[in-house]
Amino acid sequence: MEIVEAFIAYLSKFGTLTEVEKKAIKEDIDIRTIPKGVYLLKEGQVAHYNYCVLDGCVRQYYLHEGQEKTSHFFTTYDWILPSIGLSDDRVVPYYLTCTEASTLVFGNEQRGQVLMQQFPKIQDLSLLILEKEIVRQQKQLAKYINSTPEQRYQELMEHRPELIERVPQYQLASYIGVKPESLSRIRKRLSVK
Repeated sequence: MEIVEAFIAYLSKFGTLTEVEKKAIKEDIDIRTIPKGVYLLKEGQVAHYNYCVLDGCVRQYYLHEGQEKTSHFFTTYDWILPSIGLSDDRVVPYYLTCTEASTLVFGNEQRGQVLMQQFPKIQDLSLLILEKEIVRQQKQLAKYINSTPEQRYQELMEHRPELIERVPQYQLASYIGVKPESLSRIRKRLSVK
């Protein structure tokens, strides 16, 4: 139950929740621990859930000409929103896999709608979280487009250094847009500086 309390504390950063609202969330929440290597979704599958990472790491990647192209790593309190903004069939064009054992909130849209109808403040919190995620992803995309692979790696070192230890180097290389051997050269250059 400790992880549920931590999640409630996280939600409370977006607005004050009453005890009744907290209780409703606790009763409705679907938390699962997924083993390392398990896929949450594969390209072409239908998304039935949105997720919030409570612990662990989930990688999002695309297959392009047989090559994995990592587009994101989701860690603690990152939201994964595959069923938002897709066409009505909710078919995803990417893969989501746990790079380590991960504890996630599984958010079902229908159950969420019922909860938000009963508690409008929970809907307000959901909209604030969604807005935050959209802004974060827009900033991330803009940084990626306007930076070199070396700058992307430096950004990782400064803002997400835990990924460098937690994620295989070939996945990090894909994430910053280079081959593994290029990542090795970047790391050597940066270690000399």
